[in-house]
Amino acid sequence: MKSTTFVFFLLILAILLWLFIEILIQRSIFKKIKIRIQVNGTRGKSSVTRLIRAGIAEAGHSVLAKTTGTMARIILPNNSERNVIRWGKPSILEQIQILKTAISEKANALVVECMALEPRYQYVSEVKMIRSTVAVITNVRPDHLEIMGPTLRDVTLALASSIPYNAHLFATRNEFPDIFEFACKERNTQLHWIGKEDVDSIPEEMLQTFAYWEHKENLALSLAVCEFLGIKRELAFHGMLKANPDPGALIPLEIDFFGKNLIYLNLMAANDSESTRMLRNVCKERYSKERTAYLLFNCREDRIDRSEQIAKEIASWEEIEAIFLIGKGTKYALNALNLYCKEGTKIFNWESASAEHIFESLLEQVSLQSYVLAVGNIAGIGLELNQYLKNRTLQKI
Repeated sequence: MKSTTFVFFLLILAILLWLFIEILIQRSIFKKIKIRIQVNGTRGKSSVTRLIRAGIAEAGHSVLAKTTGTMARIILPNNSERNVIRWGKPSILEQIQILKTAISEKANALVVECMALEPRYQYVSEVKMIRSTVAVITNVRPDHLEIMGPTLRDVTLALASSIPYNAHLFATRNEFPDIFEFACKERNTQLHWIGKEDVDSIPEEMLQTFAYWEHKENLALSLAVCEFLGIKRELAFHGMLKANPDPGALIPLEIDFFGKNLIYLNLMAANDSESTRMLRNVCKERYSKERTAYLLFNCREDRIDRSEQIAKEIASWEEIEAIFLIGKGTKYALNALNLYCKEGTKIFNWESASAEHIFESLLEQVSLQSYVLAVGNIAGIGLELNQYLKNRTLQKI
């Protein structure tokens, strides 16, 4: 009994010693990395992380960044990228390792995308791990409602868990501003709202200089953060133009095969209904006058609620000529579409089809001049199909 107690005591002592050493290491890291930015929100986290990193780097800082969007990536100070290697499921403990990586890469600035969904883990990621000097919340939209919901107010409360102490928060206006304002007051953090006037100040010409589709909200938010850090707006923007797009970024692809010309628009990264609707509206305005619209819906068997949510949204899109279901678990989306779509809507179920089969089937069904909106989840066949179509692209437009 005594020996068991002694071993238990040694184990507790070893754990306490390890924790003490980790705290000392963390304090040392914070002294060396003066700029620490964590980006949270419903949509646009990866893009904003990349934009801010590029803007800060353009000012001469050595910046390390990590995104967890379509693909988890580490962006090194020399602008090269590598995949995040995981042994098992994603864990917020990765954020501790990224701090150590930043030190080994001699970075003096860190920009990371928040990877936590549950409010308690969002809190731990911020308060116990990153301790941001500047926090960013891109937007508040109805997504991951099974974890952060069920209401939009609940989502706002969940995201507020990641607000730091004694720091600065940059956030776009949302429906419940009182929640962020109260949290910032409680944590002695200064709140910087990015309002409609800030977004409207971004001219369309600025967006068109990017090699991919960027959003005014993302750019306004990123420029505001860089300006706060003392970086001139023009210099930061010049750096942002050099940023590599996230693998899920919207890059319109023009494909010309067998006398048919189609524009493929991958909206899968925006896999909540509100974000998908916003992108659809932009695409409709740009292409619907001269082209017929089609919709490709990538489903996931483990995302039934999301498939049904998006199906309900797209059922009201009157410009869509036909809907093509791909991926796994398409029956759930099909049931929802049959329930909400008007009678006579053309729906094709291509469950488990390969990228090659999807491409050939698309060419068979679309009109001579068309555009295809790809919605749903980027995982599974989504990424493979995107790469397959890129290899057959006439040009990027």
